Amino acid sequence: MGKRLAALVITLVLVALLVNAVVTDRTARAAEPFAQGRVLELPGPDLNVREYGSGGDRAIVLLHGYSASIQWWEAVAPTLAQGARVVAIDLVGHGGSEAPSDAAHYSAMGQATAVHQALDALGVRHAVLVGHSMGGTVATALVESAPDLVDRVIVSDTPAALGMTAMPALGNAVCWPVLGAAVDKLRSLDAVDKSSLQTGFDADFPVPALAYRSLKRMTHNALCDAKTAGRINEQQAVADRLAGLGKPVLVVWGDSDVLTPTAQNVDRYRQAGLQPVVIAGSGHSPLVEKPSEFISTIKPFVYGQHGN
Repeated sequence: MGKRLAALVITLVLVALLVNAVVTDRTARAAEPFAQGRVLELPGPDLNVREYGSGGDRAIVLLHGYSASIQWWEAVAPTLAQGARVVAIDLVGHGGSEAPSDAAHYSAMGQATAVHQALDALGVRHAVLVGHSMGGTVATALVESAPDLVDRVIVSDTPAALGMTAMPALGNAVCWPVLGAAVDKLRSLDAVDKSSLQTGFDADFPVPALAYRSLKRMTHNALCDAKTAGRINEQQAVADRLAGLGKPVLVVWGDSDVLTPTAQNVDRYRQAGLQPVVIAGSGHSPLVEKPSEFISTIKPFVYGQHGN
């Protein structure tokens, strides 16, 4: 009798986990204004954007990383907007942007298409793209698909090639079949999130509140599907893609990055003929950890004063 009861309990738990996984995986979320942004109704997923400054059809376009949002740019966007138009965009499934159930929208090309639609809606015809981490893969896909739109590209801590990201264990566990949806319920606990989020910053840099807020905005399927943007490296390494664009490219890196380890990624970009600028005292997110240094590093390039 005891064995039968145990088997029944295990079966019920597995069924509950499966049902939870199916229901969670189908979760979608409509777009809504977030972090002082506004929602653009687009042919594809609607996106939340925030604009700074002014400047006609030319803009500096800021694309955040995985599980982040436009809030990550708040320390640098106002300064960049002095004398320029700046557009920060929540990528599909992030921040206030729509989180559709169709996984195709989360690939690098799907994200790039959504960003292109947003820029069309905003009347941007000439863009300098600044992509952090996953945002750099989206920037790469966008300039490849719309070269006339993009004048210059900056990527910060974007994996140079396949296998050059050290994703935290919990970050992988939340996307396990069946069990992942249950593990993802732990995202409501800041203490659990902290261990994963800390890899996005230097060990001595306290995880900022914006990191928790941004992560909690994501549905389970968005959290897992957004990882597919990194598959752009499967066909050809991002480092080689960027080097072959025929556009000015600047690569920026935090010297203490453990999420996309500094040494191997910087070396891979150098092999492609690019010369990364390394920011001292920063982990994976120099735009948040060292905003002044980040601005001073990219600003001359943004305005066309130098570049690879």
